[in-house]
Amino acid sequence: MPKKKKEKYTWAIGKPLPNLDEHSQAKHRIISDYIQRYVEVYMSNTSIEGLRLSIVDGFSGGGKYRDILTNETVDGSPFVILNAIKEVEERINKDRIKRRSIDAHYFFIDCIKQHTEFLKNEIQQSAFKKELDENIFLHTDIFARAAPAVIDKIHKRNKAQRCLFILDQYAYKDVPFNTVHYILEKLKGSEVILTFNVNALMNYFSEFDANRKALENIHLDQYIDWKRVAALKEAGKGRAAVQEQLANAIYRASGAKHITLFFVTPKSGLTYWLVHLSKVYRARDVMMSLHWKHSNSSFSHHMAEGIFSLGYTATETPGQSSFDLVTEFDFSTDAETRCIRRLSEDIPRHIFNLNEPIPFSFLVDQIGSYTPAAENQIRKALTSGLKNKELKILSSSGKYLNSANQAKAGDLISYNQKSIFVL
Repeated sequence: MPKKKKEKYTWAIGKPLPNLDEHSQAKHRIISDYIQRYVEVYMSNTSIEGLRLSIVDGFSGGGKYRDILTNETVDGSPFVILNAIKEVEERINKDRIKRRSIDAHYFFIDCIKQHTEFLKNEIQQSAFKKELDENIFLHTDIFARAAPAVIDKIHKRNKAQRCLFILDQYAYKDVPFNTVHYILEKLKGSEVILTFNVNALMNYFSEFDANRKALENIHLDQYIDWKRVAALKEAGKGRAAVQEQLANAIYRASGAKHITLFFVTPKSGLTYWLVHLSKVYRARDVMMSLHWKHSNSSFSHHMAEGIFSLGYTATETPGQSSFDLVTEFDFSTDAETRCIRRLSEDIPRHIFNLNEPIPFSFLVDQIGSYTPAAENQIRKALTSGLKNKELKILSSSGKYLNSANQAKAGDLISYNQKSIFVL
């Protein structure tokens, strides 16, 4: 484990808590909101009586921090996860006579024994003490070594294998992407949320064998186009080259179908990504919607094939949040307008090039990882195409729709008029 992590994040019973920075609190809010939305989406059909879910925190720490601004004790990721499930379970059962249940298993992993001992002590003093060793399982080991047994346990638990892996590593070395690929391949209902310190890899990003070793160790090297990196660096776009190639390498190495990249920049320290990997569009859309909710942010669009990064930057003023990477896309109302306007141009071109009708669900699945838009913005762009008579949407009942807000998964979208696009 890197020495820096030991100094900054150390838990021991009876000792002072480590500090929690503003950017980490923002990250915890996103994780909490995502878990709750995950449950709400899966249980949106009120006839569903229960959900069986597993949540893995691969770098759990001791579960408590000191708020750097208020000096108060605040939750770390294990208690963020536990409380998120508790809150959403209460919400979905409001005003119900027959309760709906969330049968959740939690796996908290940390490689330092005194950290897991601290976490165990905190759980024993909390409202979750009865769940320890019943639904809450603590593992003292490095994530990559603990993962196979945890994956196997989830695989055997039920057929749906619904699970979230939250992998908040310190840098980039502790989550090899062959492990991520194995998670997504082995567990059909799996999703992965991980942090990745992109800036820490900047100095290693060259075609020399010695420098490429860092990428080989996490199984990304084979997905890097080194000729393109050299060309972009020569053109003065070295930083963009690293971001582009790493984003695509993570996407391809993981085996995921959808990816979002949330760009986090602390006040001090190196910039990192909060990455969400999934196999279904709905999961990506939920995460993307949360980025819009939590960000008044900037958006950097120099990722290849439209893969993007989003950004959280800690501000100079304590207690305030802003999001900044570049000034191209700030997640404001104006940014949403520009996003919809651009999609209104791009989607008709995309459908024209397909040369055949496409179901609505197929469209959002195809373009999901290549736009900052959530489904709400995609529907608005499609509605613009309907008004301009570039597109038409045929419902399953045989009627043409006037608005994409009514579009269902199987409704067919097709191009409506001949046009010449400048490609």
